[in-house]
Amino acid sequence: MNRKGYMLFVAVSLFLAFVSACLSLAVGEVRIPLPEVANIILGKVGFPSSGAGASGVYDTILLFVRLPRTLMVFFVGSVLGVTGAVYQGLLLNPLAESYTLGVASGAALGATIAIAFNVNLVRLFAFLGGALTLLGVWALSHRSRSVDPTRLILSGVVVGSILQALMMLLQTLFPEKLGAFFFWVMGSFNSASWRWLPGCLIASCIALLFLLLHRELDIISLGEGKAETLGMNIVRMRWILLLAASLITSVVVSYCGVIGFVGLIVPHLLRMMVGHSHGRLLFASWMGGGLMLLWADVTARAIGSLPVGVLTALVGGPIFCLFLWKS
Repeated sequence: MNRKGYMLFVAVSLFLAFVSACLSLAVGEVRIPLPEVANIILGKVGFPSSGAGASGVYDTILLFVRLPRTLMVFFVGSVLGVTGAVYQGLLLNPLAESYTLGVASGAALGATIAIAFNVNLVRLFAFLGGALTLLGVWALSHRSRSVDPTRLILSGVVVGSILQALMMLLQTLFPEKLGAFFFWVMGSFNSASWRWLPGCLIASCIALLFLLLHRELDIISLGEGKAETLGMNIVRMRWILLLAASLITSVVVSYCGVIGFVGLIVPHLLRMMVGHSHGRLLFASWMGGGLMLLWADVTARAIGSLPVGVLTALVGGPIFCLFLWKS
């Protein structure tokens, strides 16, 4: 894709983000007409609004329920999209993402432990669970001074399976808390509020900062031998980028639970459109991840409060199977 084509892609993405946000604000148990959405938003930012048909109920739902949820969904999706592209570039494996490395399962287990034992630090436990899981997976895969990407992913899959088994054990031992456990296992934005938005915003901004290291990611994608020939300490760079990507993934998982396939599917789709250069791919994944999760959340609410993690799995799984079959 040439420069003009990429700029057109960015413009279309921004337009789709605006349209998707408007739909997200309008769709739910209480449908708000799009003109009413525009009327309320314009009035709040200082533009003149018609005031015709304005409703205090619509105003409350839009500003205190829908708007923070819409922003939170986009920020979480953007983080998952970028970290998926980073993992795949670092490990030279199209299956790499936070869930195949066990990070998301570790965060979910941390939250599950906090819920089971009535600890009022659920999000902190989720964050720590994801971080500690990365350390464990890294320790399992580390041999001498190098890390084999395939071994890292296999370690992540095994550790993730063990952590999921532990979550199932806790669900069996504490059946009275199945509802709270369900939130973390399936992924949901039902608890979205302005209170939790800053953490997701910060994580999304950090995800954008990976653009500053796009050349390093391009070099690593050439292979370990070529990267070392060019003077890069690939073990240290992998560790820094993996740690940063895993920490921001743990942050967003601590707010919404486990939502799979966004980081796996979005980079694959966008490489076909913008190419393999991480300078373009990372921003495209930031936009694409946010858009995919927005559409999934809107669809889940339109169907009837379906957990968004279930929908991403139902859609993402067949798409990935199609990729495998074609390649």
